[in-house]
This record gives sequence, C-alpha cells and structure tokens, in this order.
Amino acid sequence: MRLVYRNIRANLDRASLFFELIFPLFFIFVQGFGLNGIVPPFNVGNGRVISYSLFLAAGAVTLTVINGGTNAGTQLWFDRKNGMFEQLLMGPFTRAQYILSIIFATLIIGVAGSLLVFGFAFPVLGASFAPTWEGALLIAGALFLGTIFFGAFAIALSVVLKSSETFQIVSTFAFFIFLFTSSVFFPASAAPSAIQAASLANPLTYTTDIFRAGLFNAVTPTVSLELGVLAIEAVAMFVIAVFAFHRIRV
Repeated sequence: MRLVYRNIRANLDRASLFFELIFPLFFIFVQGFGLNGIVPPFNVGNGRVISYSLFLAAGAVTLTVINGGTNAGTQLWFDRKNGMFEQLLMGPFTRAQYILSIIFATLIIGVAGSLLVFGFAFPVLGASFAPTWEGALLIAGALFLGTIFFGAFAIALSVVLKSSETFQIVSTFAFFIFLFTSSVFFPASAAPSAIQAASLANPLTYTTDIFRAGLFNAVTPTVSLELGVLAIEAVAMFVIAVFAFHRIRV
C-alpha cells in the first residue's frame, strides 16, 4: 500500500493531469460538436441510434486507460534512471510488490480519470445514459481490463527500450496506432478492410465497444465475445510484462 500511494503521488503532477483530462475533453467538446452536423447518427449495438457527439464522447472517456497505462511505463523508467528502483529493492520490498504496486496505482488513476472525464462529459452523455446493473458491470470490466492491458504494455515497453527518450517516442507512436485503428472515432465496421483487420486485434476497440454497450444499454451477443477477447489480451500482456520485468538486472 505504501508503494501504491507513492506511485499515485508520483504520477499526479500538473502536466500529467492536464494531458489526461484536457486531451479527451478536446475530442468531446470540440471534435464531437464540430462534426456532429456533418456525420450522420450511428446505430450502436442493439439498434439504438445516437448522434456522433455521443458516439465520440463515450469513446473519448476510454482514452484515459491509455494515458494511465503510459504513466506505468514512465514511472518504471524514471525509477530505473534515477536509481530509485534499486533503492526500493534494497528496502523491505520485493519485485512482485513493486510491479503490483505500479499496476494497482495505474488502475486507480485510470479508473478515477475515466470517471472524472465522464463527469465533465455528463452534459453530453447524461440524456442518453441508461444505467443498469449489467451496464455498470460492463463499464467496470472494460475500464479494468483496458487499464491492465495498456499498463502492462507500457511496462514491457519500458523494459525493452534503453532510454527514456526512446520510450516516449515509441509509446507515443504506439498510442496513435492504437487510437486511430480503434472504434473511438468511428465504427470499425465502417472502416476500410485493412483498418477493420487491425481493429480486430486492437484492445482499445474492445474496451470502447464494451464501454459503449454498458453506457447506452446496447448489449448484443457479441459483447460477451469482445469481453472474453479483451480479457485474454489483458492477461497475456500482463504475463509478458511480468516476464520482461524479471529480466531487469539490478
């Protein structure tokens, strides 16, 4: 718990908070309303039709799982760069405690950030928000599994790359690949075939689709399949991150 608290405090600087909150809100209130009159309404899930601003607002909330995940990799890299990683392992902490503390801190920051962005976006989403117990569970599952995947992905990436500058460049590039080949901005089924194929392997697509299904009460039989795929991807990436983490030499 001490390490979790320490990691949360280390990631709550003003620049990070500004990026994590303003970036999704820019899409919700600028791009969403700017294109609302151009892009026709979407059919979501079980036949429910929503406007583009609603479609994009729900997707933008899930961007916080990527932002929170990037913080996990950044935290590990700066600890290694500044010698803090070695100091912590010399104290009463193990490698397992260290990596679990980063994952738990990432979960707390990612989920809290999603709820905060959702609160700011509620004037847009509120009228169409149809809360049910099933929907709440889907929303929680999407945010939990999405944060686990991207947090583990960033940790594995920070272990492989040899400098913090390279990590920032590669993680940012990967961020945009995940973002623009997902269903955050448009339904994957309406994209060209190459992007459709990429979106089928993209965990952000499943995170966003499950989140929308729970938010708008638009559950279909494919949602459970997407939830299963996202769970498999999250577990696989977590195992990869743990394996990579144990290769770090002190």
